[in-house]
Amino acid sequence: MSRKRAFALLRAFTILVVLIVVVLALSHAGPFSCGGSKEGAVEVGAEGAAGAGEEQTPRRPNLKESNTEPPTIAIVVDDTGSSSDTLDLWLKIDAPLTFSVFPYCTDLNWMVEKLYDEGYEIMLHMPTENQPPNSYSGYGQLSVGMTREQAFSALDKALASIPHAEGINNHQGGKGCNDLQLMTYMCEWAKERGLYVVDSNASTHSMVSEAAVSLGMPRRRNQVFIDNSRDPESLRTMMRRLADVARQNGTAIGICHFNHPNVPKVVGEMIEVLRAEGFHFAFVRDVSN
Repeated sequence: MSRKRAFALLRAFTILVVLIVVVLALSHAGPFSCGGSKEGAVEVGAEGAAGAGEEQTPRRPNLKESNTEPPTIAIVVDDTGSSSDTLDLWLKIDAPLTFSVFPYCTDLNWMVEKLYDEGYEIMLHMPTENQPPNSYSGYGQLSVGMTREQAFSALDKALASIPHAEGINNHQGGKGCNDLQLMTYMCEWAKERGLYVVDSNASTHSMVSEAAVSLGMPRRRNQVFIDNSRDPESLRTMMRRLADVARQNGTAIGICHFNHPNVPKVVGEMIEVLRAEGFHFAFVRDVSN
């Protein structure tokens, strides 16, 4: 074989080897590190971080910062889902609020999705039997005398109607919340499903906290109803009272309501005032009292 032909064969072999290496590299890496479309993609290291057989919930990119450094305040916004009139006012508040949503308001699930996408958290606001003569608090309510299976069924159906709910508190429920057996069923149900429980403290002898603590769950009990009056000065006074509780105890939990425009206006204003004074704000799931 001539030297010229041998050189040509060597060059062709070299080119072939280079092409094979390039093809193999592209088949493993591709143009994106996760390969292909976003659907089904896994972030690098996510599998190792979760551990074998352990699911890991991805952190939402817009999730509001939950700061538990004392003094810390957590605010629950009850009665979400009956109207969307004040939604834009709530969305202006840059704080880790938890919105407690009525079940079965499927025509307003778009609003729940909006709140979730904007970084807030969602709870189930469960109707619970009230004191007579106004014992009815809402469709699908928990009622005294229910068996464990009946209570679990009612709660499962309510939860299925609310996207992204991670906790539960009661809507009204003077009679039901005072019934230790019924509240034990509710807390057992929540614990089995990995949900947290907030005691709205809406009845004179609420058994929610007692039931939760007896099951080894953290006590999360409402300490201040912020908007018993929707007058701006009263709202500011109650936010100050909530701050006083946080200063004294390290944490404080308060409840307000979704539908009156003065509430988000003043609550948002006072959050900024209190932050400037050194108070922090957290999701209610991150605190206990």
